[in-house]
Amino acid sequence: MVHWMTSLGQMLALSEPVRTVIGRIIGIVGFFLLTRIAIRLSVRTVHRMLYSPAVKMDERRRGTLASLLDNVVRYTLYFIYFLILLELLNFHVQTLLAGAGLAGLVVGLGAQSLIKDILTGLFILFEDQYGVGDYVKINNFVGTVDSIGLRVTRIRAWTGEMEVIPNGQIQQVTNYSRHNSLAVIDVGVRADADLGQALEVMERVMREVALEREEVAGEVNVLGVQAITQAEITLRATLECRPNQQYGVERLCRLRIKEAFDHAGIPLATPQREIWVHNPMPAEDFVRRRVERGRLD
Repeated sequence: MVHWMTSLGQMLALSEPVRTVIGRIIGIVGFFLLTRIAIRLSVRTVHRMLYSPAVKMDERRRGTLASLLDNVVRYTLYFIYFLILLELLNFHVQTLLAGAGLAGLVVGLGAQSLIKDILTGLFILFEDQYGVGDYVKINNFVGTVDSIGLRVTRIRAWTGEMEVIPNGQIQQVTNYSRHNSLAVIDVGVRADADLGQALEVMERVMREVALEREEVAGEVNVLGVQAITQAEITLRATLECRPNQQYGVERLCRLRIKEAFDHAGIPLATPQREIWVHNPMPAEDFVRRRVERGRLD
């Protein structure tokens, strides 16, 4: 009995470093879980504040601020967790912060692009150049803004690709979601078609579409003859639509105009090709030689 108690005491004495390591691991995991919980609660609180009835702003602006504040909350809490982690690993945080002046200079020289990304992101937000959900073209990439962060902007193309662009590399922005768009309908008819009747049918069909579709925001404008070639005459009409809604309206108008032209007997333009055959030999000589060649065969 005495021997067993002596052995247990020796084991407990030897396990002190092990207990220290286990305690640090538990502390690291525990603070990480607390950080995750704090991030989730903070993000939920931010969303509740932004989407409360007391906050008056449009949905696009609200989504942009929510995305940006989510990033700020995550960066801040993870930085605090990083400082706690250093303390748990016996690093002197105060000493590190005291030397942050020299370290900041060194890091600043190597992180100029990061600082540029953050500053550009702040200007994008304050100037309201674009927001979450806007359809934009940034650096020749076209898509819908998925999120805006302090460092990067994420754009999703209509085919599903996600483009991540650092804010500091944004050179040119085209926003298609700020103003109404224009549906442009070009229809080619044959040169012998009745242009007056064709324009009348186009206008009637497009007015019917304007009454049916909620995407239409303006009046029909039949511009007339847009181009004349040997093969066809191009007629053009326009229709003002809500932002980014012109594509569906254009497809519907083309379908209805095709059906109306077929019903009215207005011929659409068809590709034509003329083939010229040059034969320097007279027809009589050509026939005679063919006959002679047949006799020899």
